[in-house]
Amino acid sequence: MSSFQDIKNASLYEPRIEFIKKQLDSLLSVIDLEKDGEVVEVDSFRLKNLRHWVSPSPCDPIEVFGYAGTRCDCACLFCCNRGNPPSSALGNLRRPPGEEFEEMRTRMNYFFPRAGTCLFPSLGDIYEVMLHPHFLEVLRLLREKTSKVFRITTNGKTLTPEAISQLAELKPIYLYISLNSVSHARRRRLMKDKNPQIAIQSLPLLKDAGIPYSVVIVPWPLGSLAEMLDDLSSTVAHADLNDCHLVEINLPGYTRYFSPEKLYDLDDVWSRTVSCVRTLREKTGSPIVVMPSMYEENLYEGRKNLPEIIGLVKNSPAAMSGLNKGDLILKIGGITIASRPQARDLLSVLQRSENREASLTVERDGHALELSLNLEVFSYPYSRETDNHPGIIFMGTGLRMSYLEGLKEIIDSHKAKHVLFLSSTLVKPTFEQCLAESHLFGDRELRIDVEVPRNNFFGGDVFMGDLLVVQDFIDFIKEYLEGKERPDLIVIPSSPFNLGGWGRDLTGRVYLDIGREVGIPVELLECSTIFD
Repeated sequence: MSSFQDIKNASLYEPRIEFIKKQLDSLLSVIDLEKDGEVVEVDSFRLKNLRHWVSPSPCDPIEVFGYAGTRCDCACLFCCNRGNPPSSALGNLRRPPGEEFEEMRTRMNYFFPRAGTCLFPSLGDIYEVMLHPHFLEVLRLLREKTSKVFRITTNGKTLTPEAISQLAELKPIYLYISLNSVSHARRRRLMKDKNPQIAIQSLPLLKDAGIPYSVVIVPWPLGSLAEMLDDLSSTVAHADLNDCHLVEINLPGYTRYFSPEKLYDLDDVWSRTVSCVRTLREKTGSPIVVMPSMYEENLYEGRKNLPEIIGLVKNSPAAMSGLNKGDLILKIGGITIASRPQARDLLSVLQRSENREASLTVERDGHALELSLNLEVFSYPYSRETDNHPGIIFMGTGLRMSYLEGLKEIIDSHKAKHVLFLSSTLVKPTFEQCLAESHLFGDRELRIDVEVPRNNFFGGDVFMGDLLVVQDFIDFIKEYLEGKERPDLIVIPSSPFNLGGWGRDLTGRVYLDIGREVGIPVELLECSTIFD
């Protein structure tokens, strides 16, 4: 597992058992409980009726088998779990595999894909699910309840021919393989993998088995930067040779808990890595994305949020329709496209519709070109079962214009004239462009200041907005107020506070504490994660 994306994924779980226990202890300190007229001591608790804890859910199978990911058999130099602050609401208690299996069986009993409900999410870890002794048994039981794709993240150490054969029997399967290097020596050093050939040699086996997969690479600056980039190129070439569905490059980062000393020059490593990737895209069939993608967009693109194609999944309907890298989508089915999120949404709707063909208008070399997209023409590594789109890869998700509509509603409800909007280094350029181009904020009396708080909690070279915590916001606002006019409203994207759906940050602290501390109304702008 790698990078800060994994920290954000882990934050979907509720606060730690210790936090919940403290709340119960506080309650029990002021009340007595009786049974048959006598006071009883409480030393544990359980959920009496699990059906009361069933909640709406998209019912992704990982909501069951994800609880197998409690252990890891690698020790990656860049593992995000090495850099987690001790006070973060991440991690889980270690239990015997049999107990974990029983929890997964229980969750399976209350996993209702047709009804769209399952048990509430509990604590969890993002480790190696395929290492669990009951993992394949869980998948087999799940397959009896759902035909949805099993999306499995793995370091590849268990992808032997036998394991791949067993997975093939459970299709549809999609694997995210943390490969990191095609060099046996470098993978050993990066991941402490004693048998690197298993993961490296799994790619052609997966192709033969018809299991689509992504290769994940963290370009960690081990040795010289030139050596790292050469290895990145070799690893991408190996993935491309074996018809990888997608190559994902996770730019490296670390917290102050990972290392109090500076390990490398972030701008140098990131910019040279992105430059290398842009060169590789020109000669590689498999699409390549960089995470966080907004870094590349800010570095190279004057206009943000455009629906420009940076890659095409091999043998996908999009690739077979005549689309090219660099094409800018102008229309889909006659509908004019204004932004990347709009294009993504329409392509997803098209994929789910009964239509088997659609027209696309693209701009290529300064000219408009009409193309026909046939959704029934495709082959491996593309699959209708595992793909949510016709094979078009953009530079990240982009910024939805509906977020500005939500911001307008918040401002109007407070009758605010001076708003402090707290963004991130990555998102700010795109947000300010969308803000300037929007017709929603024509009131000359309205002032919106866009500022970027520092991430003191994680420290290191972390600057992603989704990893900010409540205290980071409080510290920044207090410093901001020392020399500037006091705003009458503060607005913050909701993405740093998605912990368990309770408006809590990665420490388990609720966002309402910000307003209480600074004495200014604070509202969250509802949005999905904007990590990329």
